[in-house]
Amino acid sequence: MVSKFKQLVALPLLAGLLTAQTTPDIKIEPVPSPEVLRSEAFVAAQYALISGAAAALDRVTARYAAGSGGLAVLEQERDKKLAEIEAVDRQFSALIERGSAVPEEERRTLTQRRAALRDEVTAIEAKIQKDFPQYFDLTRPKALDIAQVQKLLNPDEAMVMILVSDDASYTWAITREKASWSRSEAMKEEALAAKVKALRASMQVDGARGSARQPPRAAGATGPAPGEQVFDRKVAYEIYKELLAPSEAVLAGKKVLLTNVTGPLTSLPLSLLLTAPPQGSDTDAVAVATSAWLIDKYALAELPSVSSLRSLRCLLIANPADAHPGCDVKAASASYAQAKAGSVALAAYGAPTLAGKFTTADKDRSVTPDLAGSMYDGKLANTEKLRALAYLPQAAAELKSLGATFGDKAQVVLGDAATETAVKQSKVIPAARFVVFSTHGLLATEVGDNAEPGLVFTPPKTATPLDDGLLTASEVAQLNLRADLVALSACNTAASSGKPGAEGLSGLARAFIFAGARSLMVSHWAVSDEATSLLMRETFQHIERGDVAGRARALQAAMKTVREAGSGQFVSPKFWAAFSLVGDPGK
Repeated sequence: MVSKFKQLVALPLLAGLLTAQTTPDIKIEPVPSPEVLRSEAFVAAQYALISGAAAALDRVTARYAAGSGGLAVLEQERDKKLAEIEAVDRQFSALIERGSAVPEEERRTLTQRRAALRDEVTAIEAKIQKDFPQYFDLTRPKALDIAQVQKLLNPDEAMVMILVSDDASYTWAITREKASWSRSEAMKEEALAAKVKALRASMQVDGARGSARQPPRAAGATGPAPGEQVFDRKVAYEIYKELLAPSEAVLAGKKVLLTNVTGPLTSLPLSLLLTAPPQGSDTDAVAVATSAWLIDKYALAELPSVSSLRSLRCLLIANPADAHPGCDVKAASASYAQAKAGSVALAAYGAPTLAGKFTTADKDRSVTPDLAGSMYDGKLANTEKLRALAYLPQAAAELKSLGATFGDKAQVVLGDAATETAVKQSKVIPAARFVVFSTHGLLATEVGDNAEPGLVFTPPKTATPLDDGLLTASEVAQLNLRADLVALSACNTAASSGKPGAEGLSGLARAFIFAGARSLMVSHWAVSDEATSLLMRETFQHIERGDVAGRARALQAAMKTVREAGSGQFVSPKFWAAFSLVGDPGK
């Protein structure tokens, strides 16, 4: 794939170089301008950046644009058949490993089964094409050129796309007025991955929302704990200097920065980069607090793809009047408009009833029992192991505070009532403008081999397919959302693995996008219970009061509040920078 990156980006540039060479016997076309070459390379690079999250957004856009429940049924049938084909393919792989010992009849049966399933998929797709002709056009991501992006940006916005390859990283910066691109060999994939890994290693927090985390830190503690790895501000500045600083002439004066990145950057929120060389010691709370963080310069929002800007501003809208002035097409959805019209302000679920506690022993800080990789009994989660997870003392206060912010327009479900069943059967969640889940988030690696990431709710006495206490990504995808913002106030909700280099915005994030969320707040590591509660309260209070413009600006203001809270115990970016806004930054 990395080699493909280079080929895609190099083609238009190579074409420009070749046309610049003239001979007397060959008619040569005019040499494309630098602007044309830059735009062609920008378009080519987008095809290398298309992710599962982008595809999920395109599918939900198509579903709403079709305006019919019939499409959802056909989608489910198609997905079921495709899953069966994958299962047959896995069986084929197992047969290959067995070699000549496999009976010919067994091979023939699988071959016929796969052919039959493929015929069924073809028939379903033919019906989709007939009944919903725009579906496949909308579900195939289309690259935008620079001029198209410029039309879709607001006056105070800029977009940055960063493609990471094994020879260099390429950055495109675009505003309504200007565009530029730059190349950094210093930040080729291997070198950048090492720097991202070093920064993420310093993100272990006390009192985190996870399966096996440190207990809360002592009140008033501001410095690093013994043996704790300190955040290296110099490395954070080096990344900014190589990838973003060359574009500052284009970005100057803008307030909101939309980003689309690949490679190691998918596991690192750009908010924690420094825009100036760090001063003082990395262990000095005052020096860290006064650092020139990128989030203080720009409110940030991640896009699943460049083309998702068109989906969010032109297609996934309640009525044509909601479309951005730069849209070349407007596809308002009657079903989406109907849902928005009856929406409530907030649906909040969390603070599940759990039995575990954070403890301390002797001089060392101990952790809750390490249950990683052992959460399942057969196909269902082990309810007793889920129940042994640490309770989250700040989660209930967080959600009650959000409920108070929105008053009688909110529904808050806590404790024993915060079950997987309650979420799946909720009549409020599909109508809510904002949806918040405050609980434990488990990575796939923390759940078990070949398992899905999920959110923990109050476990039932007996696990059932409807409710085993763990709302997995595939179950999330079946929710029916129309939310402007879904906040996953939990750990590691940005990716399925949390590892540098994994596909960005996969796992839970992708599932919520597919379910219909216009934007998400997701985390990149195990987050602090106390700091996260403050961050969520501040973000939604800013949104409700309207004292800042849009969701990205609200999160930006909340991060500053967390950093300045108390006596400086949250100055490190591990406390305030874990969350990213994904999707539409808001107006």
